[in-house]
Amino acid sequence: MFDEVLEAADRLADAVRECEIPAGDDALLAGVRAAVAARNAADGLLARITGEIECRGTAKRLGFSVRELLRRNGCVPVVASRAIRLGRAIAHLPALARHLRDGSLSAEFADAVARGVRHVAIRTRSPLGSELAVETEAALIGHALAGRTPAEIDDRARTIALEHQPEMVDDGDEPATPVAEDTTLNEVSWAQRNDGRLAGTFDLDVVTGERLISCLDTASRPRPLPDGTPDPRSAPQRRADAFAQVVEAASRALGTDGLVGSAKTEILLTVPAENTECCGVTPSGPAHLQWMGTVTDEAVSLLSCDASVTRIAVDVEQAPVDISPTARLFTGRTRKAVVARDQSCVMCGNPASWTDVHHIVFHSDGGPTTCDNGCLLCRTCHVAVHQHGWEIEMGSDRHPWIRPPATVDPRRELQPAYNRRTLRLDPIAA
Repeated sequence: MFDEVLEAADRLADAVRECEIPAGDDALLAGVRAAVAARNAADGLLARITGEIECRGTAKRLGFSVRELLRRNGCVPVVASRAIRLGRAIAHLPALARHLRDGSLSAEFADAVARGVRHVAIRTRSPLGSELAVETEAALIGHALAGRTPAEIDDRARTIALEHQPEMVDDGDEPATPVAEDTTLNEVSWAQRNDGRLAGTFDLDVVTGERLISCLDTASRPRPLPDGTPDPRSAPQRRADAFAQVVEAASRALGTDGLVGSAKTEILLTVPAENTECCGVTPSGPAHLQWMGTVTDEAVSLLSCDASVTRIAVDVEQAPVDISPTARLFTGRTRKAVVARDQSCVMCGNPASWTDVHHIVFHSDGGPTTCDNGCLLCRTCHVAVHQHGWEIEMGSDRHPWIRPPATVDPRRELQPAYNRRTLRLDPIAA
C-alpha cells in the first residue's frame, strides 16, 4: 500500500511540474483549489512519514537527527521542525490526523491546532485523550476550517485554557500551585529572522515576570540629556536598551575569575582565511558568529571590546586552520582604574556596572589594553561609537572626550566625559 502511495506521489509531482497554467478565471480558481489540496495532502504525508521515522529510529541508524535527515532531503529548517511536531501530534490527535490525511488542513493550520491542544493540556493538567483535549481539538479544527488565522487559533486555545484552569486543591487536599505561579510552565523561545535579527517570545510565572518588569522599568525610565533635553528614545527603544543592559550586567555577574564586572560572554567567531601567517590569518570574507550568522567588521570590533572572543579561521572546506588566543580584555586593576576615572558611561551617564570598557584605538587596529586607551560606554553608546559616527579621543588631560557626528553637531566640537560636564555655557578647554 505504501509503495502505491509513493508511486502516486511521484506521478503527482511529475504532473504538477508539467502542468500548464490554464486560461480563464474559472480554470485558474480550480487550479488554486487543486494545488492547495495537493499541497495539504503532501504536508500530511510528510508529517506521517516523519512520525514513523522518529518512531522507528530510522534517522539514528543513518547517523542523523530527524531534523537533519529532513534538511538533507530538501526541507528548510522551519518545515522540518513543523513536520516533526505534527508527526508527534497526530499520534495522539486522531481528528487532526484525518484532516491532514484528506488534505482539508494545511500544515500551518494543523500545527496551530496541535500547539493549541498542547497548550490547553499543559495549562489545565489534562492529558491528551481526555475529554477536554478532545473537545479542544474539535473546537480548534472548527476554527481552522472556518478560515480563522493561526494566530486566532492560538488566541482561542489560550481562552480555553483560562476557562478550564484547575482548582486550587488537588486530589490529596493539598494546595495546588496556581497556573500563574507554576514555574514548570515557563517557556522562552526565539528565532532568527530573515534580516538577521533575533525575535522571540516568553511565557513566565508571575514572580519571574515581576522581576523582569521591575528590572526593565528601573533601567528604562527616561533619562534627560546633560543639557536637560528630554530623552529622545521611544518607550520600546528604552526597554530594549534596558534589556541589553540587564543581559550585560548578568553576564558580568557570572564572571569566572572572581572579579566583579569581569567579562563572561564568550564569543566564537569563524573567519574565512585566505592564507595563514605566523601571527594569524588574512581574512577573505565576512565573519560568522556561532548562533547569529554573518556579521560586519564593525560588529566584530564591538564584540572584541568587552567579550571573550575566540577567532577560528577556516579554509574553503570549512576546516579550521588557526585558532587565535582569546582577545585581551580590560579586567582586574586596569578596569577598576578606568571605572574610578570615568565613574559612568562617558557619553550618557549610565552606571559603570552597565558599561563595557571600549578600546579608544580599536584592539583590532593594535590598540593596547591600557587605562589611557580605554573608556566606559554602555551598550547603546558603544554601538553608537562603532556604527553611528561618534568618536572618542583621549585628551591631553588623560580623560576621554567625545566628538559627535556631523548629523548631531555640524561643527563636531569635542565634549567632555559625562562625569566632567556641567550646565555652564562656557566651554571647558580640552
